[in-house]
Order: sequence, then C-alpha cells, then structure tokens
Amino acid sequence: MSTTPSRDRLSRRPDRPVGPAAARATSNTGPRLAEGGRSKESGRMSRDTVQPDVVLVPAPDHGVWRLGKAKNPVKYERISQEDWFRTGGNRWSLVSYDILYCASRHDGCFAEALAPFRVDPKMREVIGDEWTKPSFMTPGKIPRDWTTRHILVRLQLPKEARFLDVDDERTLETLSRELKDELAEQGVDRLTTEHIQGFNRRITRQISAWAITQRTGPSEQERLIHGIAYRSRFGMRQCWAVFNDVELKQEETSLIFPESEALRRVAEEYDLTML
Repeated sequence: MSTTPSRDRLSRRPDRPVGPAAARATSNTGPRLAEGGRSKESGRMSRDTVQPDVVLVPAPDHGVWRLGKAKNPVKYERISQEDWFRTGGNRWSLVSYDILYCASRHDGCFAEALAPFRVDPKMREVIGDEWTKPSFMTPGKIPRDWTTRHILVRLQLPKEARFLDVDDERTLETLSRELKDELAEQGVDRLTTEHIQGFNRRITRQISAWAITQRTGPSEQERLIHGIAYRSRFGMRQCWAVFNDVELKQEETSLIFPESEALRRVAEEYDLTML
C-alpha cells in the first residue's frame, strides 16, 4: 500500500463457537468443526481488551481493485471439500464461504493474473524454437484478446471493515498458538512469512477458516474480521481476500488497454509480450 494503514491490536478470549459453519457442525456448547472438518476449540476476540494479539488493518480509503472476466468481474471463489485437503489451490479459499480476491492497485491485480504466463528461463532454453510454428502460441506471450476479456472494477468497502494482517509478526505469533494442532499436522511449529508466501495452501486456508469464525459486539454475533490482508508473492504487492458477507459498493470500472502503464510494467517484470 502507498501509506501505512492504522492498526487495531486485539486479544482473544476463549468462548463457545459461533458463525454459520460452526452452527451447522456442532451444538452451541460443543467444539466447532474447523473448515475442512477438523475439530478444534474456538473463541472470540474483543475490541475492549488492550493486550496486543493480532493486528487488523482497514482497506485503502479509495477501496480495492478487482480484476475479473468482463462479463462477471465480481466473482467470488470457494473450493470443494476434496480440494481443502490438498496443498495446492487458492491461498485463502474456503469450503463454506466465498472469497473475493482483490488488490490495492492495478499492478497488483495484473501481477496475480499474469503469473501463469511466466516462463522459467531454463524452460525457454529447453523449448528453443520448437514452438515457433504458427499453430503454437510462443511461451511468454499474452493473447491479443486477453485485455478485452477482462476488466478492472474498483470496490468500496465499509469503513469499519477490518482485515487480518498476516504479514505482522504479532499476528503470526498468535496464529501459531491458535492453530497449534493444525500446523503440527503440516510439520510447522511456528508460523513465519515464508509459510504465508509458501506453496502449502492448507496452512493459509486454516488461517482463513480461523479468521472467519471470530466475532465481537454485545451479542457476540458481529463479524470481527472481514478478510485477509496479505502481500502477493509477486513483487510483494498489497492484496486483499474479502469474505463474501462484506457489503461492497462498485464505484467504477476501467477497461484494460495494451498500453496501460501498470500492465506494461508487470509484463516487463515477467518478460512477457502482448500479441
């Protein structure tokens, strides 16, 4: 992000489970089933406590940008029960809730979307001139119609929306305790930014599942965490995973042109060429 957001420091107290996923799986007094079916103790965090525990940050004042298909740009994602137990897949996606992936700026959106087009230099050497025939699209090329098939949408979030900052050490320390059993299954004793940026998505999805169950307010039914604030693996750009029950207002749309500065910057970074 261009500016440092304000941060709320929150601590957590044990309590009975709440939330739709927990309600479906358990009684009000029993342990909840974590996303994917594992049983663990749940709890809530309170804004009234003063001891630092996790760090929550607001979205940018201007909102967030979503890059999506032109016909349906604001499309939420979720994963299947089978995919939950796999290490691959989207970083924060859940079985029971939809997630919308966004970024603070255009280049963050392009960095995530164009990553599959990258070609390892060693692979370029292996391929050589074999794919230069007209029937093949040469590696490292972006299809001509890619820009027309996609669109950028700026979304405004509620001012009170708060996102779990998983790049903050205090948050990682707390999550290491809260998800001790789940992390142990993945051979992890203490969470670090390497795990957040890593390829084992079972770890990051457990964090998302934990975050979405946290509640606050007099009735203890108000969502405390509205999504995940995280850095992209590509250039450490600021990204946002927004939970599906957060109210969004579409402020503007932006067509994508091949000469877009942000697009050209990312394409150059990835050594890609627009056809």
